[in-house]
Amino acid sequence: MKVQHYAGLILLLSSSMVSAAEASSESKGKWHEGFSGTAMLLFGVAQSDSQADSGNDTLDSLDDKGDTKTEAFIYPVAASQVNYTFKGGNQQLFMGASNADIALGRPNFQIGYGQHFEQVGTFKISYIPGLLKSTTWEDPFLVGSKRQETDQRIQAARFQYQEILGTGLGFELATGQRKIDDELSASNYNPDVQSQLDREGDLYYSELSYLTPLTPRLFLRSSVAYLKQNAKGDAMASDTYTGQLVAVQKFDSSALTISIKYQYSKFDDTHPIFLETREDDTVGVLATYTYDNIFDWPGVGVALMGGFTEKVSNIDFYQSSNLVLASGVRYVF
Repeated sequence: MKVQHYAGLILLLSSSMVSAAEASSESKGKWHEGFSGTAMLLFGVAQSDSQADSGNDTLDSLDDKGDTKTEAFIYPVAASQVNYTFKGGNQQLFMGASNADIALGRPNFQIGYGQHFEQVGTFKISYIPGLLKSTTWEDPFLVGSKRQETDQRIQAARFQYQEILGTGLGFELATGQRKIDDELSASNYNPDVQSQLDREGDLYYSELSYLTPLTPRLFLRSSVAYLKQNAKGDAMASDTYTGQLVAVQKFDSSALTISIKYQYSKFDDTHPIFLETREDDTVGVLATYTYDNIFDWPGVGVALMGGFTEKVSNIDFYQSSNLVLASGVRYVF
């Protein structure tokens, strides 16, 4: 099983999600001046029965059901971010995995610049160089021989406009490319089938979100998103629509986050092997709990989490369920 596929779930620092809704009384600007950041060590266990991206090394048939596999993992410094805020507190350079992205289950290593304007909002532009890789099969459809792993990554440019006109409204646009080191899908089929199943290509993403303070310590983030995967292979190109609700409850020294996500994907063309046009429905639930300044150690905290996703597809090969349980220690400076 490829533990890297769980990076979007297990990198968690949920308390930062509500920072946009809380005015700082300790700084005259949006952020604290100077250097700041976060580092985290994470360990846990992940379970999956996916055939398309993990599952069995060797298939006797594409109709085989994936065996459920469990694997322990350790991520040294799993979530790290370094910021530098200029004098005044409204201009910032940042590098690393955004805490808000981590809590939402979509971490990306990014390098960028943020600018805050009073009563207008916060603008961020960033570049995602694809340093956070995941693994997949070179040829997911290989039967009778051992399938080999390869790395895949996303490189992108990103624009965010948050706290629009002083409200909880947020907007995001991103464009990029999915790259696979060794894309050998359908290597035992004819060139026409291979071309239809090429997974590399361009990505276009947009999201509209709203952060609502229900009480001084309880926040609800709702969002809708659209992802266009313009893959080179027509059978791999798709439109994906996502709805997500995230509730964040803050306590004196801790925070609890519960996220529910639904995703629907419709693919552009008939799959040349399974002779159907693929459609996927995915439901995911993620809960995280963080505790700060444990044992009264300044900046040192712990985190616990559990997440489950279930994908149902009209093509059995793409159906899967995934479970992850993890804990970690983090340091905030």
